[in-house]
Amino acid sequence: MMLLISCGVHAQRGRNAIEARQNQQALATNEAQLERDVKELAAYKVKLVEFETAYANRNVAKATAIKTALTNDMQREIEQSERKIAQDQQEVAQSKSEVAASKRESRRSRIDLRTIDNDRKDARDVRDDRRDRRDDQRDAMDDKADLEQQIVRTKRQKQIYATLQAFTFSFEPTLQEKAMANKALLQEFVVTMESDIAATKVEIAEDKREAAEDLRERREDRRERGEKRRNRN
Repeated sequence: MMLLISCGVHAQRGRNAIEARQNQQALATNEAQLERDVKELAAYKVKLVEFETAYANRNVAKATAIKTALTNDMQREIEQSERKIAQDQQEVAQSKSEVAASKRESRRSRIDLRTIDNDRKDARDVRDDRRDRRDDQRDAMDDKADLEQQIVRTKRQKQIYATLQAFTFSFEPTLQEKAMANKALLQEFVVTMESDIAATKVEIAEDKREAAEDLRERREDRRERGEKRRNRN
């Protein structure tokens, strides 16, 4: 029994180190994406003002050229959104794995508590592992929600892009109602970009919270290793 518990502790320590690296990588990726997305939103807004000016001046050629540039930006954003979906799917899979690992660790701690040499340290380990499991379950729920929101946002971006691709702005009286609706879609795409930035900021906050949890778990690992060494001596 003690051999199984010892092997489990070593395995958990290795998993904690891997999880810490994965979370640091996710944090670095999200921070880089945030910086890029803020710049791209600012550039899109500049083009949108230029489009509005050209349209107000009834300059069809210029408005059409800028609209093409804007839809090119939309296509780029959609491609980035699809990559974010894949990234979020990976994080969901990782968080599920972390939940499963924390459940196993919690079970091992309960077994250790029932051994003949149990002491207050074993009870403390049980409490710590329960808290870690709750943290991992909350993180998994957050990752799942992030993925679902990203999918919805990307779907709307694709709808806006498809509609604008199929429409040509002009000043024909019969097309003015459609023109206004499509101009509104150009503005709505800004909202999806802003929502994406807001979501990335939330994910960064989650990454930092998970990094703090990882640090605490590694401290617990070191403490537990020290206790086991002292017990052997």
